[in-house]
This record gives sequence, structure tokens and C-alpha cells, in this order.
Amino acid sequence: MDLQSALRLGKKEETSEDVSLREERAREIHSESIVFDGHVGALYELVNSRRDPPHVESASQLDLESFVKGGVRCSVLSAFPGDRLYPIRGVRSGLQYADAFHSLGAIPGALLCLNAEDVELAKKEDRVGFMLGFEGGEFLEGSLEALRMFHRLGLRFLALTWSERNALADGAAESGTRGGLTTFGKSVLRECARLGIVVDVSHLSEAGFWDVADLTEEPFVASHSNCHAVYAHPRNLTDDQIKAVAESGGIVGISLNPEYISEPDAQPTLGLVCDHILHAIEVAGEDHVAIGSDFWSYSDPGPLSDPSEFPLLTAELLRRGLSGKTLAAVLGGNWLRVVRAVCG
Repeated sequence: MDLQSALRLGKKEETSEDVSLREERAREIHSESIVFDGHVGALYELVNSRRDPPHVESASQLDLESFVKGGVRCSVLSAFPGDRLYPIRGVRSGLQYADAFHSLGAIPGALLCLNAEDVELAKKEDRVGFMLGFEGGEFLEGSLEALRMFHRLGLRFLALTWSERNALADGAAESGTRGGLTTFGKSVLRECARLGIVVDVSHLSEAGFWDVADLTEEPFVASHSNCHAVYAHPRNLTDDQIKAVAESGGIVGISLNPEYISEPDAQPTLGLVCDHILHAIEVAGEDHVAIGSDFWSYSDPGPLSDPSEFPLLTAELLRRGLSGKTLAAVLGGNWLRVVRAVCG
């Protein structure tokens, strides 16, 4: 089945045996794949509800069991700069997140990952891997030294901005300024390439996006950005942007955040998520589309409640006509390729 047919697929009558066979096949594909979620917001909740001094048992708030039930082998835990109006606190806040991230390594069944080999080890040993990401350059306080320090502490993903302006660039909410990367932001881009940090353009202004596309020679990603052609949200990517990510060798991670799926008065169903995934595949190709759920970053009901329900997405994508090969790529194979290319 081609993608156009999959996009048009309606509510075909199915027997209970058809459904059962498809669900069984979906479970097989899901179990065999390295399921990798490129953007999860749970670290913010963990840091902002921890006791001082920290205790490892507080990391149970991460709900490790939900990752286990969903067959997730690695997730990027993205730190959010809650104090972005007070950048003088940026490095301190980043250290709090890095400390919380490292505390997860003491939890039985968890594995902190720095590269593709670690992610594969998590799969082999039946553990849940985690990688550290920053959602905004505020953590750097204008310092490349801070970037290098955080890399030593495990940072492997850097979203240059949240939606607002910082010392690196203008965010998506500032697109009216037509401002892109600053001089410092360009320096950060070069240093990320040298260190092996994946650059993330989600939340970046359109001008900043094209600066990254023009300047970087490494694969870059939009970890949790959906398709503007499916739903015209300012945070979603145009087809030209999706193509540019693919041309870099990077990935568009489709988000489950209802804000980016459909109009506020529409129910954010799995079918609509699949519309975004299928459109992105049609534009970029199956090697450049993945999942960046944004779990624990939104309060409105989404199409899935937590990572434990990921197999439902696999089943729906199978129903919509994706092959096992394509599903394995979208579920995590594409993320693994980019991590290997950038981080080692």
C-alpha cells in the first residue's frame, strides 16, 4: 500500500480475527524494534519536586514501569529552563538537571546512555535507557565553557531555544522579528558539531531554522515538531523545512502533544497523529521520521496517556499500511542512526 492510499484509508470493515492478527503483528514489531522517544518532559517534574539533598528514590516519580510496559528502550529526557527570564541562574539550573539525570543511573533497570552503543546495550540487557537533553540555551549563560562542561556531564541533545528569545536565537514565538541565530548561537552550533551534541530546532524561529540548515554540516533534528500542512500551528514545520531536515540526514520527531496535532476543539486522536507521521514520510522519506512524544509536558488529554501505551500507536500505523521495516525505522531506528552519526 502506498502512502497516499494509507492517508485515505477509511473505516474499513474488519473481522475480529483481522484485528487480532494485526495487533499480534504490531506487538511483534514493537518488541523487536529499538523503541526510542526523542523528547520527554519528565525531568522537569522530577527536579522541581525533589527534596534537598536529593534522594535516588525520588526518581520513582519518573514512572519507570510505564517505559517498561511500552517497550521503550531509550528516551531523551529534556530539561526545561523554567527560570529563562533569569539567565544568571542558567548554569545552576542545568547542574540540577544533570544531577537528577545521573541519579537515575542508580535505579535498577535504568541505563544512562551517551551514544548508540549504550542504546543498543539497553535493548540487549532489557533495560530502559535515558539520554540528557536541554530545551533552551539559557542553561549556557552565554558560555561555550558551560556547554563543554555539560557535555562532560552527559548532555547529548540541545534545543537552541524554547519559544522565546535567548542569547542563541529567537524562538518560534518571536518569529515576527525575523531574527535567527546570534553570533553566539552560531558558535554554539559549531561547538555542538565538534563535541557530538545533536542540535534540535524545535521551538526555534523560522529564520533560526534556516540559519541552522545553512550553517551546519551535521544531521540536525526537530525532536517534537509536527506537520504544518496537516495542522497549521506556528510550531509545526512546513514541507520545505521537513525536506531541509531530511537533507541534513536528520529527523522530524512527531509529537503527541495535542497542541500540535489539531485545532483546540478537535479530539487529538491516534489517527490524526498518524496523519502527521504519514505526511512527514511522504515529504521526507521513511528514514527521516520518528517519535518525540513530549510526554509530561502537557496537561490536556492526548492520544496516549504515557509510554506504556506506545504499542497502540504501532498497531494504528500498521493498520494505516506501514510495513514492518518502516515501523522499525520510525519507532527508533532513525533516532539510533542520528545518535550514532553525531554522538558516536
